[in-house]
Amino acid sequence: MSSKIALDDLNIDILCHILLIVHDVSKHSLLSMICANRTLYDITLPIFHRSCVMDYSPDLQRDTIARMESWLENGSKMLSFIRHITVKGIPPYWRLRRDESIQAPDTTKWTSLVQVLSRLSHLASFTFAYSEQMPLVLLDALHHHHPSSHLHIRNWTRISPDTPFGDPAEDALANSPCLRSLHGHFITGTGPVADFRFSAFDRIAKLSPNLEAISRTSRSAGGCVMYVRPMDQMYAQNTERKKFEVDAPLRKCIKSLQMDHIDGKALKELSSYMQLDQLTSLTNIRPSSSSDFLCLAGTDSAYHLPALKQLDVRLLTKSHGLDQIEEMVDAFCIFLASCGPLESLSIVLKTSQSWKPILSVILDHHSHSLRTLSLHQVESSKGDSMRICLTLDQLTDICGSCPQLTNLALDIDRTLEGKSECAYYTVLCQFTNLRELTIHMDLGIAFLASPSKEQQEGDRRTKLAFYPEADENFAMEVWKEVSKRGDGEFAGLRELVLCLGEQNRQIRNGYPAPWVIDEQSRRQWARVRKSERDDRPREVDVNIRGGRPRTRLRV
Repeated sequence: MSSKIALDDLNIDILCHILLIVHDVSKHSLLSMICANRTLYDITLPIFHRSCVMDYSPDLQRDTIARMESWLENGSKMLSFIRHITVKGIPPYWRLRRDESIQAPDTTKWTSLVQVLSRLSHLASFTFAYSEQMPLVLLDALHHHHPSSHLHIRNWTRISPDTPFGDPAEDALANSPCLRSLHGHFITGTGPVADFRFSAFDRIAKLSPNLEAISRTSRSAGGCVMYVRPMDQMYAQNTERKKFEVDAPLRKCIKSLQMDHIDGKALKELSSYMQLDQLTSLTNIRPSSSSDFLCLAGTDSAYHLPALKQLDVRLLTKSHGLDQIEEMVDAFCIFLASCGPLESLSIVLKTSQSWKPILSVILDHHSHSLRTLSLHQVESSKGDSMRICLTLDQLTDICGSCPQLTNLALDIDRTLEGKSECAYYTVLCQFTNLRELTIHMDLGIAFLASPSKEQQEGDRRTKLAFYPEADENFAMEVWKEVSKRGDGEFAGLRELVLCLGEQNRQIRNGYPAPWVIDEQSRRQWARVRKSERDDRPREVDVNIRGGRPRTRLRV
């Protein structure tokens, strides 16, 4: 005769561990737990409030401050539950324009948050993702009340780009023992004002004693105006920029590095304060056309990356010479072979380049460790420089050589008959452990770029007329093709993403060409995902980017 076990008889530690997993996956699900009974209420409430978000956006700042003031006035016990705080606000690119007049930030709005920090007892992390410089009052509060907490700076910014050397807030951040990650994204080319953001950012990275993750990326603001500075002004700015240099950087163990523009000189500078043999994640890398970064990291043992697990690289040289492009690919193959066994690899290759040499290195050195693989070429507007997709044989080799592969992204160019795509779908069904699949499909923009000849215009209209849009029916047709195995059983695929057209094409200065404008108006993104509900295993969510309603369909 079986005896019933009451909830009170369960091990509290195990129950808390389960609730922590639920908190990380779906925090809102904890609301149902809180309302279930008194026992679950007492256990779940601290977990529900362990992560707290303070939204300082203009329309929510007053409510956020009022909420904190009520905690302080009423002596709310939830203050003892908080372990992680995130401060967020307007993204920085809404205001980081050099032609705007930058005013000194108002520090009075942080008074309530400083008081909350003084009342917390076990704060583990503090993430600052607001669109201002990290205020000294918050940094001092962290150092005084939570010296062992981890500080994460998202969207790092300065009072203004041309602020000279010696900013007290930047010096305090650079020497903060709490700082663990530093993220900065800079928009360049928006005015003639001096720009010391890169120099100030690098100075903080070099001086920080406990920094573990660095992300420094940038993009051009575009436009048709170019600013040229007089020689005397350039000399004065270079003199000021040298003041940010650090004579004795503090060596540290950086685990994650994200940097879009990098060359051999930058790698040597990084090695002055980073232990390169401890780096595990290198993302968003775009090596220089000279390939000196790849050559140095691939051939010089002092700059090898043996601990690397995640690599994300864009091999997009500006040169049109075939020799220089092949030289970069050869250098990358040597670098890739020198890396330790990778678990995640993402490559964006210059259009019209064969995947054969790179794929050979991948299968020889990383096939048994890879869990995520992305191989993509940007769709070209030139009919004589079309992108090269993986062949069916190459895709079959990946299937047979990468047993642990769970995430895959690849290019499939569409055809009028649709037979080529179906052949790829048949091979994709053979990936037994695949859980997430991304397919980059073309828009046929090569037919849009040169519509002057009658034959080209006819081909353009014919091809575009047969190219279906990514509506729910189209997404479901592809889903059914790639999620079924030969025996009629459903594969383990849980998510399919379709990218029709280039989603993140980099635009240079000047007015965009007509085909660029057309691509931006026609590109689409679709996602098909299996329902997370156990009682509805055959239902999927279909989400189409572009303002269309989200629908739920049955497989």
